[in-house]
Amino acid sequence: MRFAKPPADVMPRSVRRRAAADLETFSRGRAPGTQRRAPWSSFRGVATTPVADSTDLQAFFDRCAATGSAEQHGHPQRLLAYRLALVRSLARPRPSDVVLDLGCGTGHHLLALAPEIERGIGIDVSPGMIELARARLRSAPGRANLNFETGNAEELTDIADQSIDLAICIGAFEHMLDKRAVLASIHRVLKPGGRFFCLAPDADYVWYRTIAPLLGWSTRHLSSDRMLNRAEFSALLDQAGFRHIQSAPWTFIPRGDVPALVANLLAVLDAVGRLARSDALRGGLALCAWKQAKPTQPKPA
Repeated sequence: MRFAKPPADVMPRSVRRRAAADLETFSRGRAPGTQRRAPWSSFRGVATTPVADSTDLQAFFDRCAATGSAEQHGHPQRLLAYRLALVRSLARPRPSDVVLDLGCGTGHHLLALAPEIERGIGIDVSPGMIELARARLRSAPGRANLNFETGNAEELTDIADQSIDLAICIGAFEHMLDKRAVLASIHRVLKPGGRFFCLAPDADYVWYRTIAPLLGWSTRHLSSDRMLNRAEFSALLDQAGFRHIQSAPWTFIPRGDVPALVANLLAVLDAVGRLARSDALRGGLALCAWKQAKPTQPKPA
């Protein structure tokens, strides 16, 4: 199966030239493209926010909504197009589908898919994110088939059993507190033969597994964040009752979490990973799993 080509900004053409300039800039204690920044030796990765429960999780993403920091890892429109291409490649949305977007944020994925589906429901733990999604919906013509609601992915109390054709979760699963409960709820609301599609960071990514720990840099935005590798994710899906699990690497570079030089070097590793078919160099994990269809009843003799 062929998958979507990464956006152009994932691996800039001028990366070698920029890397040389970036090295010189960092030697003076500044990040590329800025006037001043703490020296390289003082960088310790992303700030990790303590999270004890869903209230803390909601508060964090409400702050993200208030500050407009929802997308930090590259050009928003290019990344959106790339992610949507992955959805279409693996999950294949249909005009008759009712689609549930878990951790929908400001609703950009569902808004883009709206013309291709029957109906869409966006769920997010953050009222601030849902407010932004509804504002975008009001200004988007031809999107009357969408609805955005505050909700808990672990419970999905407002979603009826076997009412969803396709559930998607893009860039949110690693933040969800009880992943087993989330998958059980998704399985409950999917129709027989329904699909669950997820894009998430890969715990086996060389950045998370090796480079950042060696540098002593934090990679978690929330203390409760937990990334999974392919085997762990597949095992959870299997335990939740999903079948026919497909997975593939995708280009994920945490540009918003690292200095520009590091992001450029990770882009080079991603290019090598695509050529060498090394998932550990790619950063992201794409999965699509199916709920088993009802068995066909034999016709009476």
